Amino acid sequence: MTTYHVRAAIEDDVEAVLALRRHAEEWLKAAGIEQWTRSAYGARVIQGWIGTGSTFVVSTDDGEIIGSLSLDKGDPDFWTPEELKAPALYLYKFIIRSDHRGSGLGDVLLDWSCYRTELAGNLWLRLDCWRDNTGLHKYYLDRGFQHLTTRTHPVRMSGALFERPAELRLAKNHEARLIDHTRGGDEFPSQSADSHPRLPKLS
Repeated sequence: MTTYHVRAAIEDDVEAVLALRRHAEEWLKAAGIEQWTRSAYGARVIQGWIGTGSTFVVSTDDGEIIGSLSLDKGDPDFWTPEELKAPALYLYKFIIRSDHRGSGLGDVLLDWSCYRTELAGNLWLRLDCWRDNTGLHKYYLDRGFQHLTTRTHPVRMSGALFERPAELRLAKNHEARLIDHTRGGDEFPSQSADSHPRLPKLS
């Protein structure tokens, strides 16, 4: 079993997270998927999220960062004002380095994202992803997300909207063990997970 650690990203992590982004771009391109091609724009977004505390990094026992994700407010380019009023957190830039896929880490991190969503007082974990990446759509559908709708944007290729109940936990037997340093270094999930006080809801 491999042990991973999740914590809030800090400014010193910017380059490591951007390297993950570049790795994901190259992997997608090699797989014939035209996605995440606006590198400069993506880098600015990631740096902004790290600055506001919305990004988290996943590392190995030796401190090597091999994954990241961001939890933030909804994107008004795709979600209507009425939808944005719903009690939800939104998952962005969910990246796991390709040599660490297949261990169940992704499933654990989606459960952890739901847990963070609940702690913030929300009912739904939501995301938008590229409209034509049907493989990614299936990945999320297989993990408890519901496809709500698909919307177009004049310059952005995302717009397939999904949500999953924040109370849902689906990770089963796997080879990934997650230590949550945002909650005092507890193993996730743990029996004490629900005993933590709720985080303040994002506004």
